[in-house]
Amino acid sequence: MQRRDFMKAAALAAGSMAMMPAMANASMIKPAKGEKAPSGAVTLYFEFRIMGKFKDNVLKHVNEYSKVLHGKKGFLSLSLKNMVGDSTMVHNYPTNLKGVLQSAYFDASKEGSLPLFYSLFVRFENYHDLMASGTTQWFAKLIAKYGPLSKNYHEGVYKTVAAGDREHIYTTETEIAKFLREQKDKPTNRYITVNNHVGIFTKDRKVFNKKSTSLLKVAQNTFRPAKGDYDYNPKFPKGIPGSYQNLHYRRAISTEILQSAFSDGDKTHYLFHGVWESIYDHENSHIDPRFRADVMKIFPYIVEGPVEPFYETIILDNNA
Repeated sequence: MQRRDFMKAAALAAGSMAMMPAMANASMIKPAKGEKAPSGAVTLYFEFRIMGKFKDNVLKHVNEYSKVLHGKKGFLSLSLKNMVGDSTMVHNYPTNLKGVLQSAYFDASKEGSLPLFYSLFVRFENYHDLMASGTTQWFAKLIAKYGPLSKNYHEGVYKTVAAGDREHIYTTETEIAKFLREQKDKPTNRYITVNNHVGIFTKDRKVFNKKSTSLLKVAQNTFRPAKGDYDYNPKFPKGIPGSYQNLHYRRAISTEILQSAFSDGDKTHYLFHGVWESIYDHENSHIDPRFRADVMKIFPYIVEGPVEPFYETIILDNNA
């Protein structure tokens, strides 16, 4: 079975290799020597590519397997997301370029110059139930049908450090399991997902988790115009829709910090997984000095990334 450095491959396809870091390049689904299985809810995460002609087949199989998962002990939710573009703000591009890559991958796939890029999240109440479900074996068997490109994928087990939505911040195992069972990005909402890939040295994991949880709280609770802004309007207590012409944005629908359950050599990988009402809501949030101040607190620990593609949710199945 082949696996690969997903974001590096995506960068190569897009002609921007120099901008992308090396992300996890091996399967990270079992503990190495000296590691323990995580406690609490976990996510089995896949990144893979397929040629456009296989799209309907793959979606059919994922939908069918989602129904199978409802009969598996501990299943919480499944979501499949299609990469559509890339954030410019995460790279500190000038604000006049915000959103310029918002549909770059999707447009290229439509014209046939890039394959389709997907992320698949399968959530379980605990690691034992996840591994007993046979999902890793199902995926390997499925994806092998679609040629060398699709077989060259990444998989890993991740644990949610903290999460939030417009009502609460979730940090306990019970709260996080409930959050993962009630994902809000159903396809009909047309929300945009950002999935920020970063890596740190494993020795810094404890302090990084604390500082990134603080950042999550800021990201979840800020918006523009805010109270005190000259153009604040109490009719919009969650913010005003962002656009290219303004700096407004609405509070995130949800945010989540996913940490790889097992290390990759001396590094640990993270996914900062956020759901927003629009791409410009997200881009404008990165311009907000309140957000940027907290980003600078975690920046010194990041040794790989950030890489922050945009996705649209194609399939969502909550086992609520």
